[in-house]
Amino acid sequence: MKKFVDIILPLPIKALTYAIPSNYQDSLEIGSSVLVPLRSSKLLLGIVIRCHTIPPSYPTKDVLAILYTTPLFTAQQLAFLAWMADYYLSNLGETVSMAWPKVLHNIGFQQKEPMGGHTLSVTEQTILTALQHQSLSYRSIVSLIGQKDTNKALITLLSKRLVAAIVETGIDPVERDNHYVTLSPTIHLDPFTITKLAPRSPKQQALLAHFLPNKEDVPLYISKEVLLGYSKSAFHALYKKGILIKTDPPQLAPSTFTAPCRPLSTLTAHQKKALIEIEKQFAQKKTVLLYGAIGSGKTELYMHLIASALYQQKQVLFLVPEIGLITHIVERIRPFWGEWLVVHHSKQSNKERLKTWARLLNPAALLVIGTRSALLLPFKALQLIIIDEEHDQAYKQTDTMPTYHARESSILLAQQHQAKVLLGSATPSIESYYNGQTGKYGLVRLSHRFGTAEQPKLFFIDLNIEKKRKAMRENFSLTLLSKLEKNDMEGGQAMIFQNRRGYAPYFLCAACGWIPRCLTCSVSLTYHQASNHLHCHYCDYTRPPFSTCDHCGSKQLQNIGFGTEKLEESLQLIFPKQKIGRMDLDSTKGKNSYQSLLKEINDGSIAILVGTQMMAKGLDFANMRLIGIPDIDGLLYFPDFRSNEKCFQLITQLAGRAGRRHKQGSVFIQTRQRHHPLFEYLSNGDYEGMYHSELRERKRFLYPPYVRLIKLRLSGIDASTLQLGAIKLKAILEKKLEGMVLGPQQPLVGKIRNYFLLDLLLKIPSKNLSTLHRIKEDVRNGCKYMVSKTPYSKIKIVLDIDPI
Repeated sequence: MKKFVDIILPLPIKALTYAIPSNYQDSLEIGSSVLVPLRSSKLLLGIVIRCHTIPPSYPTKDVLAILYTTPLFTAQQLAFLAWMADYYLSNLGETVSMAWPKVLHNIGFQQKEPMGGHTLSVTEQTILTALQHQSLSYRSIVSLIGQKDTNKALITLLSKRLVAAIVETGIDPVERDNHYVTLSPTIHLDPFTITKLAPRSPKQQALLAHFLPNKEDVPLYISKEVLLGYSKSAFHALYKKGILIKTDPPQLAPSTFTAPCRPLSTLTAHQKKALIEIEKQFAQKKTVLLYGAIGSGKTELYMHLIASALYQQKQVLFLVPEIGLITHIVERIRPFWGEWLVVHHSKQSNKERLKTWARLLNPAALLVIGTRSALLLPFKALQLIIIDEEHDQAYKQTDTMPTYHARESSILLAQQHQAKVLLGSATPSIESYYNGQTGKYGLVRLSHRFGTAEQPKLFFIDLNIEKKRKAMRENFSLTLLSKLEKNDMEGGQAMIFQNRRGYAPYFLCAACGWIPRCLTCSVSLTYHQASNHLHCHYCDYTRPPFSTCDHCGSKQLQNIGFGTEKLEESLQLIFPKQKIGRMDLDSTKGKNSYQSLLKEINDGSIAILVGTQMMAKGLDFANMRLIGIPDIDGLLYFPDFRSNEKCFQLITQLAGRAGRRHKQGSVFIQTRQRHHPLFEYLSNGDYEGMYHSELRERKRFLYPPYVRLIKLRLSGIDASTLQLGAIKLKAILEKKLEGMVLGPQQPLVGKIRNYFLLDLLLKIPSKNLSTLHRIKEDVRNGCKYMVSKTPYSKIKIVLDIDPI
């Protein structure tokens, strides 16, 4: 009986059925990666999602090649991706392609059989001749012949079995990088000999200090990743002297986890109580929210829960919101887990991500730390998912489909594996806390900060009064500057927060009011002093600054407002003897720049750190004592129903960076709205008060958690066609969803990369949630119907389920 397979391709189309040729009858299974033809001129990599004997209604083509003998996707993983595609109204092809390690596309070809009596085209003969001497990559053949002709020729040659497809990158799960460094066995190191070994090099001394003997008197090794945090020149100098040597990994992870590499910290009484309560809640609930104060030691609880899972030879997924935070956490906990810990995020090389993928194909104990994309890995023995800072917006994908949220998706992934989910935050999202209060989630509180650390004090500086008193210098009140000076004299470090990078948000002509704007986006250009260019933060358009007004020719151009670059410059002028650092997207673009910056802060060489909200996320600086916020008002009045919640979370998280050891931290906030109601909740650390206040407002105006939201973002080149299409789509949806559809409305930025934008918003009341799946289908079908009409066929629609 002829056998068939359903194959998903990395395209927004449904799965296609292909026939299994006789030589592959017993080799294909769910998750196998194969090469298949699409029409006559496309050669694509696909994944098998079903094996069967039911012929389709259309003529089938044969599978051309199997690339990996081991299935790359597990059945559970594919089921999870199918759920994600269905829930977020995406296509399974684009959802699965989002998970594929890109290195899997590195395919090569080699000659399999002599040409024999086959009749071949000139192109096919050219390829075979080239393959007689060596195997060639797909890219090499394309550069030789051209993509369209290459695809057609390779399809024919693979069908006739004259060539074979090979993979350029293997997935050997045992493969390791042996880039480790240790101290030469002939060197006996102590604090006094460090200066003798490197008398005139502080950088070499800093690197040597890493190898000082520990209490267990175990030789210390550092991996290539850790070494990147030190000076390359310092390493090469010590390597040439024979003081440091390269070596193999100290110990490959054995097949069975026995114990952490170092003993875990002893928990305090409050932490022990919280750990017992979490385990008790897990017996009844699949998901538990850990509402723990900043600095209360949530990470220590995570460590004990991770150890418990690894002792059972299970896998743990530890999600963090951003890549930068991974560096900080990994440095902190890798000494405990060694080779049992792997990292996964988008800035890793393809080879690194493939190694993690390969290790997970074996059901062995492993701790994976990653961003939201780590949810898509092929887990086989998952027992626990930890989502740190669960309130963070970075867990939501918004720009492309599927617009999934890692928090919600992780709960379904855990259900498939009979695993548990722990959500951790000092400022939980209102939806999660509501679920904890109503019993949907378990709820555990850890309200005591670790050790003797006290909650930081908040002080509000009224800018209206300060400006009347003329007590301002640049963008800082004299009150804040005096506190910064006093903090430095007492040996403390400080942070200055401004959630806008660059030097100035925009230029303004004082004569006519003209503002330089982006050519393809409806935003002003931000001036960056470091590059001396105007930048668009949406499409990356750049240009040199204007010397005269483009509208009236005046030379009276002024930069308005301030970003992190300007604050850094101002502080350096005010405090010339202090070193000012900056942490934003621009200053941390380099591969090792973020890690180097963290090292400078921890070493105490940076006195004041200026930065964006990157500083607020989970960082632990022992000597940080003061936080300054020059402008809070822009956050308070942002047009978003979550603005109060986000502002409370951000300021609380920022405040938590100060006073984490013995001295109490201080937070100074400059504002023109001194009596805003939110400030009272912030001053008292009253999350409950903010929560109940927000719930009342959301119940009154019908926002989550009392309704479910679906946002439809429409984009098109022609503004009038887009407007008509949005009105047409609203009319289609209202036939079945009467009273639920709002808009169309232009978003805050109404044009990006020459595409005009309009939003429709669906509010689905709780009473209609039982029919949520049908409502989603109505939305999907309505969108398909609208774009099928000629005037609107070029309109793109992104469906955002549960937008934030």
